[in-house]
Amino acid sequence: MDTNFSRSTFLRNALGIGLTGWALAGLPGTSGARLARAEPLPLAVNRTAAGVDWSRLDKRVRGRVFLANDADYPTAKQIFNTRFDDAKPTAVVQVDTVDDVAAALTFAAENDLKLAARAGGHSYVGASAATGAMIVDLRKLSGVTYRNGEAVVAPGMTLNAVYRELDRFGQTLPTGMCPMVGIAGLTLGGGLGFESRRYGLTCDRLAAATMVLPDGTVTEVSPTSRPDLFWALRGGGSHLGVVTSLTYRTCPATPKDVVQLSFPGELAAQVIAGWSAWLATADPGEWACVSVDADGRGGLKCWMQLVCPAKAGIRAAVALMAATAKPLNVEYRSLNHMDTVMYLAGGNATQPRATFTCGSDVVTELSTDAVTAILEAISAHSRAGGTGWVQINTLDGAVRDTRPGDTAFPWREHAALVEWGNYQAIPHEQAAAWIAEAHHLVAPYSAGAYVNYLETGDPMERYYAHNYPQIDRVRRKVDPQNRIHTVLVS
Repeated sequence: MDTNFSRSTFLRNALGIGLTGWALAGLPGTSGARLARAEPLPLAVNRTAAGVDWSRLDKRVRGRVFLANDADYPTAKQIFNTRFDDAKPTAVVQVDTVDDVAAALTFAAENDLKLAARAGGHSYVGASAATGAMIVDLRKLSGVTYRNGEAVVAPGMTLNAVYRELDRFGQTLPTGMCPMVGIAGLTLGGGLGFESRRYGLTCDRLAAATMVLPDGTVTEVSPTSRPDLFWALRGGGSHLGVVTSLTYRTCPATPKDVVQLSFPGELAAQVIAGWSAWLATADPGEWACVSVDADGRGGLKCWMQLVCPAKAGIRAAVALMAATAKPLNVEYRSLNHMDTVMYLAGGNATQPRATFTCGSDVVTELSTDAVTAILEAISAHSRAGGTGWVQINTLDGAVRDTRPGDTAFPWREHAALVEWGNYQAIPHEQAAAWIAEAHHLVAPYSAGAYVNYLETGDPMERYYAHNYPQIDRVRRKVDPQNRIHTVLVS
């Protein structure tokens, strides 16, 4: 959920502060360091489940191992999406150190266990709460260290926590707005946000990483160390192992103007076409997305969010309005960097858990026919009583500075990412049926989908396009037993 401007107040909220310093778990050279934590509760007496002697793993890790008969298991297995509360992981391993991660993956290899990593826990398809898999919970691996234009970030950090820590140094990363999303998962899938036109994807700023492979081996990954893995980590998703630290090239954190414009729903096609034309000449530091919401009565609401450098907002908004239509309402704010981040996240410190169903399409061109199909999909949903949305995000600017084959993220020559979504008010079955119909309507114009917006049962080629064969070769090399859990079809 990286570029999401949430459709309701409870999904626009922000999350807390991370830790700084070199001597933190999850950072290079500190695999044995422990984070302060409460003493563990007594383990359940029976540590044998599914034919596995879990007491052996208990003895190897400093963290905790939760099994189904443990009192804290229901909480330990929770992720953000309440739709997956009935999932039944074989175990949840809450790690305290990188050594714990290595021990957990070695144990999984020894016992031929499926496994999945959890950081932010916002997977659209509940991948980090998978029934039958051992979950490696990374959320205690926290910390950010900044030095000379580079930040080393532990995988348990959320976007908001990373923003806050880097802001202390006047730095930032081009990430998303949903504050409780984990930085690791977002980076591995690509990472779109309001700085993408100027600085590219989050994965484009990745300079190195440390990861634990499915056999328990710890390896450094960079352009010169395991370049095959480095290529795959930048947009290839979390199918290769467990990342335990990420090193980024940062960019300046600067004040912003934020302008929200609302338009009549019946002008949505005109607004989308005008927005697309505006992007062709807009400064790379200026970013905007278009949202069209279903009102559940057959009508639509159309609005745009514009983010640009301080003092440029009025000029940019006038140019955008000239290209689109006369708005019903305009809201203008001039904010420092962290206030911008907090505003885009909704201004609150926490997010309640919620039920949601989402999907995506990547369109090569926003032609008249493509826009018509997109709007027919959301209009049909509204006529059927649906209250979901479609959000259109640009893939231009610095996203295109990297060639399609230079990283695993394949969508470098495409017009836009189209996200379909529903939260809470619509039952999952109804939402999934609508998204399937939306895919059908947009299929003639769709090149694929965004891996951070996974949908169960899709072929991997839908997310990786021409880069899939190379990703598959890397995956088979590091995970020949296919132990990393995935909902995609190889």
